[in-house]
Amino acid sequence: MKKVTILGFNNTMATTLFGPMDILNQAGRLWNRVNNTPQTPFFDVTIASADGQPVRCTNNVLIQPHCGIETIDQTDLIVIASATDIKPILGKNPGIVPWLLRQYDQGAHIASICTGVFLLAETGLLDGRSATLHWGLAKMFQKQYPRVNLWQDRMFIDHGRLYCSAGVNAGMDLTLYLVEKFCGRQNAVQSAKTMILDMGRTMQTPYESVLFSKDHGDPLVLKAQEWIEQHHTRSIDYDGLAREYRLSRRSLERRFKQATGVTPLGYLQQLRVESAKRMLEEGTRTFSEITYQVGYEDISFFRKVFVRVTGLRPKEYQQRFTGYADISGPSA
Repeated sequence: MKKVTILGFNNTMATTLFGPMDILNQAGRLWNRVNNTPQTPFFDVTIASADGQPVRCTNNVLIQPHCGIETIDQTDLIVIASATDIKPILGKNPGIVPWLLRQYDQGAHIASICTGVFLLAETGLLDGRSATLHWGLAKMFQKQYPRVNLWQDRMFIDHGRLYCSAGVNAGMDLTLYLVEKFCGRQNAVQSAKTMILDMGRTMQTPYESVLFSKDHGDPLVLKAQEWIEQHHTRSIDYDGLAREYRLSRRSLERRFKQATGVTPLGYLQQLRVESAKRMLEEGTRTFSEITYQVGYEDISFFRKVFVRVTGLRPKEYQQRFTGYADISGPSA
């Protein structure tokens, strides 16, 4: 059996502790139980905190860990649960990073879920490597760890013995992947079937909502952003917009991209895609109607833009996010 340590902290989301624990604990057990065959567990799972003290989760539930990390001399896999406010955590528990590095040097695999990647990045093990986490925290992570190459579209990433995943449920995807990596494809499929979990999700792009940067400190670009937002369904004259701010178009585009990360045209496209997503979620208009309403005339072109930004065709996006179909049971 592989020894697994799930590391939790105050303000951890409980699902990032118990989700991986339940998936790993049931591997080789639940499928066998359902099929009346001998149980063959693959993982011995322990929940640990830095000091062995209870962990108060974000939902205010208090979890008593099995132990503190100082009692664990060797483990095969460490799963770092979500860890917000990493600096106070390390300030209170300076031994966490040395312990992680020691375990890694001894051959342990280390996986992080969502903001747990902040702690993994603190070890330096991700320097020069790629990482992912919840899309809403990407800019914060990039600013704090510029040596790590953020690949925020990915659901999870495998670097051999280092792993990271996007938001809370992406931790389930990563855990199923780890079952497959350690125990084989068949056992992962059995785990997915018995726990009613999907397999094969690799991108978090469909779930992203574009977060437009407005704290960049360039008041001229901020004005341009607000103007484009107010007129994003119309045809925009970028040369005229630049003249309005007494700049050349090239200078405006350079300043705009430096401040926001995209050109004015890229900003406009993202705004239009966000508007289209909201309309698709309402489920009352066709994509052709939406295309004209957000400011495009070429439906085929906008479909390509939409797929590039979201990773899904409009119909696929609508099916995923328009809510639930009729879930009432059959009539008597």
